[in-house]
Amino acid sequence: AGANWFLPSESEWYKAAYYDPSLNGGSGGYWDSATQTNTVPTMATANSVGDIANPGSNVANYNFGADWNSINGNLTTVGSAGPLSTSYYGTADQSGNLSEWNDSFVSGTTRSLRGGDWAFDSSLLIKSYRNIFNDGSGHFSNAGFRVATVPEPSTAVLAVLGCAFTLWIRRRRK
Repeated sequence: AGANWFLPSESEWYKAAYYDPSLNGGSGGYWDSATQTNTVPTMATANSVGDIANPGSNVANYNFGADWNSINGNLTTVGSAGPLSTSYYGTADQSGNLSEWNDSFVSGTTRSLRGGDWAFDSSLLIKSYRNIFNDGSGHFSNAGFRVATVPEPSTAVLAVLGCAFTLWIRRRRK
């Protein structure tokens, strides 16, 4: 309660990655990939500083595709695949790059990881795949986490609400 930053639950992570309220005639639905598609993403390649060299629609870093810095397979700069490879909500790299921990326990001290990573093949990037790891005490070059934030209302929204409340109070006093 009161947190500005938090690890998303598995459900929150899943919805941010795969859900699109405009699917199925506006009743909503889920894509297979976090790149807003049901097809296998194009494998990312990388330039010499780790940016995705082939940005565009449905691109993800997986299966050792992003070679740079003399390493076979590597992380790429977050979001460098471009806006055509983000989820409906604008989150980048939820398919590939890093498998991501979330704040939900599968059982006991076992947490799930979602999204696949730079070393996984394409079959492990889809929404139905979940990897698990015991207590999270290990460290791996292909696992990380996503931090979420509670958006604060904009100043314009607060101003409109304040004016509406003031008008309501004035009308009640008449």
